[in-house]
Amino acid sequence: MKVLFYPGCSLKSNYPEFEKTSIEVCRKLGVELVEIPKWTCCGVNFSLATDSVMRHLGAVRSLINARKEMNEMDRRSVVAACSMCYNVLKRVNLMLKEDRDKLDTVNSFIDDEPDYVPDVEVVHLLTLLKDVGFEEIESKVVRPLKGLKVASYYGCALLRPKKPEGIPIDDPESPTIMEDLMRSIGAEPVDFPFKTECCGNYHVVFRPDIVEMRAEKIIGSAKSRGADVIVSTCPLCLYNLERGNEALSEDIRVPVVFFTQLLALALGVDSYLKDEVKKRILEGCKEVVAET
Repeated sequence: MKVLFYPGCSLKSNYPEFEKTSIEVCRKLGVELVEIPKWTCCGVNFSLATDSVMRHLGAVRSLINARKEMNEMDRRSVVAACSMCYNVLKRVNLMLKEDRDKLDTVNSFIDDEPDYVPDVEVVHLLTLLKDVGFEEIESKVVRPLKGLKVASYYGCALLRPKKPEGIPIDDPESPTIMEDLMRSIGAEPVDFPFKTECCGNYHVVFRPDIVEMRAEKIIGSAKSRGADVIVSTCPLCLYNLERGNEALSEDIRVPVVFFTQLLALALGVDSYLKDEVKKRILEGCKEVVAET
């Protein structure tokens, strides 16, 4: 199955391991992620200005280029692994579906491309994996991560805002999609009360103290529930949580990795985990399966 893939800036620059494991995991599951040609930055944050659509043009151009490739795909959808990219693309697409005036404005401004028709479905990689089937994923596991206690950190972008309909990929108050995925690879999900709390976002630029405070609480909450590792879907969340780890003593720190890296480890493809992190993760497993 071929599906269009929007990688986004962070996966191409600071976190290539997120992109590589997303591609390799999907290939193992029979899904080919095909990168959208000529994609541009999504804009990072969805603009709340109601009198301007300029901040949305980057996302729209990527969606226009996606539509050009749709005839060769098995699904009329665009998949994003980064939760912030997903949030922006999804909200821009929904806005243009619901507001014909804004759609007309965008199309009149972008005069070097075909008019955008907002019939594209924007989905997150977790949703795609759920569609593939967690039972199917379980059947492909060669290295079950039995006994590994995993805290799934959702943050904001996958679950908020609740309105308009269709943005949250799961219950905004009590999501379970990542926990279900972790169970499929043999890991033991750890529920902790801070899994949907904001990490501090871009306060890290001007008020890193705020981010460190929030990150310490998130990590401490996961640690108190016995977590061996925290998984994330967001490059910025991972960056902020790592800052929190740096502010903590060694005995309190919890490794933070992308969910696709644990999935890759269990499926027997390259996880691109740092050696010391991989060693710590495997030490948390009750049954360690030899390298393949």
